[in-house]
Amino acid sequence: MKKLNIICAITGVICFILAGYIVYNKFLREKTETIFNKEEELVLINDKLSKVSKSLGWLVIVDGIDNQSDDGSKYNISYGKNLLEEYSNKQLFVMEYILNIGIENNNFIVLNGFDNTLVNANPTDDYTIAYLDYDIFNKYYKSFFDKDFDINKQTKGNTTYDNKYVYYSNRRSGSNNVYVSMITANNITYKDDKYTVNIELTYSTRASELIGKENDTGVITYTKNINNEIIFESFILNK
Repeated sequence: MKKLNIICAITGVICFILAGYIVYNKFLREKTETIFNKEEELVLINDKLSKVSKSLGWLVIVDGIDNQSDDGSKYNISYGKNLLEEYSNKQLFVMEYILNIGIENNNFIVLNGFDNTLVNANPTDDYTIAYLDYDIFNKYYKSFFDKDFDINKQTKGNTTYDNKYVYYSNRRSGSNNVYVSMITANNITYKDDKYTVNIELTYSTRASELIGKENDTGVITYTKNINNEIIFESFILNK
């Protein structure tokens, strides 16, 4: 009987500890994780946006080019559309970021656009086709999306380099002085591990003439990986 009481007591203690652990994990830890400092998070995302505004904004410009008026005098922006949903846009965004920071420019393979021969030119030059080593590209891609880039889903340049390299879709021809000069965050909320940011885009003078306004507003959503790094999920302009 005494031994049975001891066993029951030990069992009771174990059950109490397990119950306490479950309560902590389900309620207390979750409550702690949902607490965030709004001001600090705004500083963090604005710092990030200062580095990617031009390349992220380029998705807006390209969308406008794809939907321009017949005479080319007006860019029609796709409001309410997630510009980071399509794989091709993610590819273009990362490529533009890499080109804007400039440190990988010498690693691009640049081909003559007419006969696919190697040329000594910049990736953004007219009438060229450019590729970047997969590992180099994937390093940046993963830093933004926390996933490896699937080369089989990429936009291709229709050359033999498509199998092992990542293609850069150069849309800069004829778009001098057309760009998003700044994206800033002015409000942020947090729910279910996701950050939702209200943003304002400022267009360059030439871009504002083509789009018909100097500014637009939108929403960016992101999460964070285990290293507390920002992982983009969506980029949508308000209607």
